[in-house]
Amino acid sequence: MLKGAVAQRYAQALFDIAIEENLDVIEAEVQEINKLVEENTEVSTLLYHPHISISEKKEVFNKILSGNVSETVRKFLNLLLDRRRQNYLGEIVKEFGRLADEARNIVEAKVSSAVPLNEAQIEKLEKELARITGKNVRMIREVNPDLIGGLKVQIGDRVMDGTVAYKLKRIRQDLSGA
Repeated sequence: MLKGAVAQRYAQALFDIAIEENLDVIEAEVQEINKLVEENTEVSTLLYHPHISISEKKEVFNKILSGNVSETVRKFLNLLLDRRRQNYLGEIVKEFGRLADEARNIVEAKVSSAVPLNEAQIEKLEKELARITGKNVRMIREVNPDLIGGLKVQIGDRVMDGTVAYKLKRIRQDLSGA
């Protein structure tokens, strides 16, 4: 089965429970666990090592997480371990976040610009993207001097490229094709 399909199925199951319980709390807890695994080599080694038994992994993780996460998240992590799906944790957390954003009517927009945007430009861009998408916008901004000028905005698989670099590339293609 494809990695994305597995992650989607588990994320959807956790999301369904989180909607009934507390979406914000469960999302924060799974993100914290994922961060712990990504940033701590001992924890990631324990989680992913094929020669450490499931019961040992569960025991250590239950000690680490005791009192720090809800029973739902603890049981979810145990389920991943029982089903040997712990390698999908990062993808599951990412998919869970996407589902949570969708439920909150939030869309993520990656905005690349040649120079840092000022607050007025950011506010104007957020309003325009919210108008276009009909959703609240969470912007992830990056500065890329190679763009020369203008903006490149990516929302999901949709890209709006208004950069000088892109326009020069198009002119080059038009001239070489003529």
